[in-house]
Amino acid sequence: MLPTLRTLDTGTPRPDSAAPPLAPTGPRRILLVDDHALVRMSVVNLCAAVSKDLEVIEATSLATALMLYDKYQQTVELVLLDLNLPDSKGFAALLTLKRRFPQSRIVVLSGAFDDAVAAEACVLGADKFLHKGADASVLTATLTELMEPLFARSPRETATPSRRSSPTANTLSPREIEILNLVLQGKTNQEIVVDTGLKLGTVKNYISGLFVVFGVPSRSKLVSLFV
Repeated sequence: MLPTLRTLDTGTPRPDSAAPPLAPTGPRRILLVDDHALVRMSVVNLCAAVSKDLEVIEATSLATALMLYDKYQQTVELVLLDLNLPDSKGFAALLTLKRRFPQSRIVVLSGAFDDAVAAEACVLGADKFLHKGADASVLTATLTELMEPLFARSPRETATPSRRSSPTANTLSPREIEILNLVLQGKTNQEIVVDTGLKLGTVKNYISGLFVVFGVPSRSKLVSLFV
């Protein structure tokens, strides 16, 4: 059984002025923004598998997410964001978070998947787009990929990590390289499913991740980089 992570009881938002300022050396945190309790429970357990020292802050609305990020921004290292919230639909939450907190690193979680939506999310500032129906291993791998450089740093180091740039084979995981090669061979998503044994949603997540790494909005643009 996975260990249980500590979570914060957000309850009714309190004025920021009522909370003491947070020291830069405080707990390392992920802000999870989703209004479905079962989704939050699953993600919390998956985060526990990545690091037992990671604390998850939960928000069920954009308003609460903004309040919590503002309060804990010195230690929030990643935001997991659902696009369909009670007070925000579509890309509004992503745009608002990036406008208020440009330094935020955001992984978009969505129950619906479309390559165009994934690409647009990444263009608007998301570091990754993940489908909620994907294998748990995909989220675990994504968290490990995005958080590992931070976990490896000294407790006294507080520099903000930068996104990957100038992508090469060294910046891709073995599975990402495998998927990329199959895409470059002209394989369809379903053919890649057959070749790799992965689920269709998982394949789509990997391909959208490649869009982010190489800074392209579509499959054709990705292929054109290697022609």
